[in-house]
This record gives sequence, C-alpha cells and structure tokens, in this order.
Amino acid sequence: MSDAFEPRSVHRGRFRPFASFLTALRFLTRMPVPFVRTLDPPPLKDAMWMFPVVGAVVGTVTGVALVFAHFARLPELFCGLFALAIAAMLTGAFHEDGLADVADGFGGGNTREERLEIMKDSRIGAFGTLTLVITVLARASLLAALLVLKPLAVLVLVAGAAAFSRSLMVDLLWATRPARPNGLSVMAGQPSRNTTLLALALGGLIAGVGGSVVLTPEAGVLALVAGGLTLAMVRALAIRKIGGQTGDVCGAGQILAETAMLAVYAAAVAFR
Repeated sequence: MSDAFEPRSVHRGRFRPFASFLTALRFLTRMPVPFVRTLDPPPLKDAMWMFPVVGAVVGTVTGVALVFAHFARLPELFCGLFALAIAAMLTGAFHEDGLADVADGFGGGNTREERLEIMKDSRIGAFGTLTLVITVLARASLLAALLVLKPLAVLVLVAGAAAFSRSLMVDLLWATRPARPNGLSVMAGQPSRNTTLLALALGGLIAGVGGSVVLTPEAGVLALVAGGLTLAMVRALAIRKIGGQTGDVCGAGQILAETAMLAVYAAAVAFR
C-alpha cells in the first residue's frame, strides 16, 4: 500500500483502465507495481472502480492457495487458514487491521472521541483480538466447506466474494461522510456516483454470475444481498458510534461482507 495518492495527471476524465487497475492494486495490496508512476496514475478516487477487479485477483490467489493445500491432502481447516495467510501477505492484512481497530474502538470507547482515539492506536486490545480470532476461524471454516466443489468452482466463488466485498467499500466511501477531517479515507477521496455504480456493477457481475453458474441463481443473488446487508449494518453502526466512516470502517465492512457471502456459498453447498 502506498501513501502517495495526490492526483498528478492532467488528463482527468480519461478512461484508462490499466492505469486505474495499477493505482487500485498499489493501494489495496502489497504487490509490487514498479512502473505505476510512469503511467501517470489517475487520482485514487477515480480508480476505485477497479477495486473489485483487484479483489478478484486477490480472491483468485487465495483460492489457488486453498486448492493447492487441499491437493496436498492437508486438513481442510488448515487449508482455509493457509489460504487466508496467503491473502494477508498479499494485502498486508490491510482489512483485518481495520476490523480489529473498529472492534476495539466501538467496544472499548464510551464517547465518539474516545472511540476515534482508540481506533488510531496501533496496539490491539481484547475486543480486536477476539474479533480477529472469530472471523479468521469463521472464514477458514467457510472456505474449507467449499472444498467439496471442483477446483475451478472454488476459485470462482472465492474471487467473487473478494470482488463484490471490495466494491462495497467504494459505495461506503461515496455514501457516507468521513468521521474525522483526516485519515486514510479522506486522503483516498470520495468517489463519484458513476465510479461507485461501475464498481458495484463489476463486483456484482463477477460474484453474481459466478455464484449463479457454480451453484444456483438463487445462491448467487442471495450472496449479493447478504454482502450488501452486512455492509449496510456496518455503515449504520459506524454512523451511530462515530458519526461516519473511516478507513478502518471500510476494512471492517469488507471483511464482514466477504464472510457473509462465503457463508451463503457454504450453506448452498451443504444443501445441494
């Protein structure tokens, strides 16, 4: 993840998908992007429509790690944990860090100011630790439940959940005011309505079509609904607790929305 997101391009409004993809990749992951500056990257807020595509890349790598571990005949829960470890290496545990900070702040603070102050603290507390343990085990077990499917089907579902959950981050940034005047979400900028709609369309297409083809149309649609409702609940809680969104809230929303989608996929597999 980079800390340099100031717009440098004089070509505002140009459709440059490759440059937008690299800008989004640089922000959301630790993957090397050595020549992103030579492409005159667009402002991050204009590149957010590529968030679901980056999510699909991360999800595909996660799915490959899951399937690879399963081919090695390792225990299924370990396969899920191994896949999540690979994903965390790719992203620098970007979203998990946000989830832990939100849990600590919302759980340990009594006022808006206290919660925001706790969320800025780099140390992790009891609420954050417990939340991370529960969500990591939950996601690992849900990933393990998909291993009864064919390898390609597993890749499609994991990539779809990763893609749509990241498109929901764009919606959160567009529809919710920042809780503080500075911070990562403010530095990233507010995406436009068209950027948000494009991100949601791309993420919804990847996850919806993938879930419908691999499982059933009902499962594909229900997974999208589950992810959207989860993000809506995170947004409502953030507004009530701190008056808006932060980068940590976006990370928490992504993790929880992805978990909700994986839960729908796992349930659909169980009832096949």
